[in-house]
Amino acid sequence: MSEDFSFIDDEKSLSQLCKQLKSSKWLAVDTEFERVSTYYPELCLVQISNGDTTVVIDPITIEDMTSLLDLLYEPSITKVLHSAHQDLEIFFNIKGSVPPLLFDTQLAAPLLGYARGIGYGNLVNQALGVELEKGHARADWKKRPLSQDMLRYAADDVIYLGKLYQIFIEKLKSVKDQSTLNEKLANLVNDKTYRSEPNLMWNKIFAAKKMKGRQLDIIKKLAAWRELTARQRNRPRKWILTDYALIEMAKQLPKDKAALLKIDKVGEKTVSRHGDVLMNLLHGN
Repeated sequence: MSEDFSFIDDEKSLSQLCKQLKSSKWLAVDTEFERVSTYYPELCLVQISNGDTTVVIDPITIEDMTSLLDLLYEPSITKVLHSAHQDLEIFFNIKGSVPPLLFDTQLAAPLLGYARGIGYGNLVNQALGVELEKGHARADWKKRPLSQDMLRYAADDVIYLGKLYQIFIEKLKSVKDQSTLNEKLANLVNDKTYRSEPNLMWNKIFAAKKMKGRQLDIIKKLAAWRELTARQRNRPRKWILTDYALIEMAKQLPKDKAALLKIDKVGEKTVSRHGDVLMNLLHGN
């Protein structure tokens, strides 16, 4: 049977809720976001539960989220997430740091006999015997109003996450060596984890690892430029230029914009907007 939850879409209710939850020992936390046409994920919902109170919060409607952020960054409360990196990246982008005192059920699961990297739905099913609704996994969370079914789906994520946490904490008491888990949890709260270094972004391009000499130097420059441009324009990296286009540019070294335009996946808009910069990266010092 589904448990009750509340939907909050105004600042006054949010502030009252956060005061109520300030004494919680732990909070299960999840987010729903969109990252289709932007570099930075767009926060669409925040779900939290302390086992007694479950809420789905609308950050699109609520302009001032200070009270919620204060709650999530309260150092005395353990924040419980599953596969936390993308959720934490959102908070890092907002605050410049991640919430302290974290627990990730996906990271803890292998110590208790579950598969490494297990998905949330499978873990809930195996640990709690509950089959979660999957129908809204690819929903448009920016759309308003949200249906009751979508809100129910979002609330269930933290309801069962809290149940997992309570079970895990008890079972982990009998696990002597938790050093690997503690190391991974420490990495989660390290702000450096969420800072992408432009000069290292070439490492994310598989074909670049086979390059040497001048080609490698150029792909490093191109990848760093693409990263900074994607951030500045808040567009996905591959909307700026695809990995393939970067590789071909480094290989072919087009002499001018006309030659640049002949490279597959390099369009007229790209050459018009970025042609001068790209030619300088390819042939400048």
